[in-house]
Amino acid sequence: MTASLPPPLPLSSLLAIPRAFLALALVGALLGSTTPSPLYGLYQSLWGFPSVVLSALYAVYAFGVLLSLAALGRLSDRLPDRRLILLPALAVVGLGALLFGLADDLQALFLGRLLAGLGTGALTGSANAALMDFDNLDRQRRAPSLASIAFTGGAALGPVLSSAALYLDFWPRSSPFLLIAALALLAGLGLVFGYWPQPAKTPAADRPAAHQPLAQTMASRWPAFAMVCAVLVLGWMVGSLFIALGTTMLASLLPAGALAAAGLIVAAFQIAAGVTQFLCRRLPAGRAIHVGCALLAASWAGCTASLAYGQAWGFCLFTLGSGVGYGAAFVGAMGRLAVIAPAEHRGALTSLFYVAGYLGSALSILGIGALVDAIGLLPAMQGLVVCVGLAAAAILWRGWF
Repeated sequence: MTASLPPPLPLSSLLAIPRAFLALALVGALLGSTTPSPLYGLYQSLWGFPSVVLSALYAVYAFGVLLSLAALGRLSDRLPDRRLILLPALAVVGLGALLFGLADDLQALFLGRLLAGLGTGALTGSANAALMDFDNLDRQRRAPSLASIAFTGGAALGPVLSSAALYLDFWPRSSPFLLIAALALLAGLGLVFGYWPQPAKTPAADRPAAHQPLAQTMASRWPAFAMVCAVLVLGWMVGSLFIALGTTMLASLLPAGALAAAGLIVAAFQIAAGVTQFLCRRLPAGRAIHVGCALLAASWAGCTASLAYGQAWGFCLFTLGSGVGYGAAFVGAMGRLAVIAPAEHRGALTSLFYVAGYLGSALSILGIGALVDAIGLLPAMQGLVVCVGLAAAAILWRGWF
């Protein structure tokens, strides 16, 4: 009697493998964005540089992301295999982490952050586009929630790792970054040796549209795309302020020597955002955007008031509110992007989307860092309340959602 062959695995099960390694790649890259946050105060105390340098350390990372997104955004759509972008990007992420973890001066810190940004930018657009490709293959809608959860999970875990290393005095300036390099290596090996599907064939009826230029294809969609980018800019502007200055703000309300505890405020923000993104994954994108933008503005005002009145508990509470607003706005923006972006230009539009977010966050954090040095932390935060409130009101009033 002949033994029967086992039935083939369903496509959705096979695609879980590359999805998992893409998510791991995003987590490793985003770890690099927030892991240094609790350590900035340590570097500042060791080397005595002003707040604008702290802002510049975050901004150089964002500008590195911008450079690679601008240079490689369209390339991902033209290559036969997106791993031709993903694997070199992971190598650069790992190299940047190693350089930052072994740095003994500001120049090495800046170079490590620049490399981390370059690798993250190259990875971000291609990984998100690949996740959307897999959604088309198995008729799922997992890309927006998986990408946003991987983003926020990595960003939340980063400050936890460095705060724990600070508290335990476990080589805090190097051990978290060695872990990032190891994760980048693991994700790369998984993408090389794991299952990777062939790109789906474009139906013959759709092929003429696939050759249309981006400007022509998006002619009627640019206003909606611009508003989605504005939502991302607002959310990332507030998020980048917590990443770069959140530890400093909370440390000013806590007893001296509480740097490790203060560093967890960045993780709290990111965890609140990640939980919100998971809970809002089935919420209509327009409603998520409206709720998120309104909550961002109200919670940032609450954080500023808590800072003014010296209330650490209030600052922590409103930080969680800001994270909820950020998470809702981000998952809503990702959901709208998935609807707006045509398949043949998905990598390019995803890259443009992140270019807007990183450019907005980089310019805003540089301006705020200089303003903090010029007029002080609290007056700078008070001015930002007005800016965030006006931006949220404009998005809610003019939004095409």
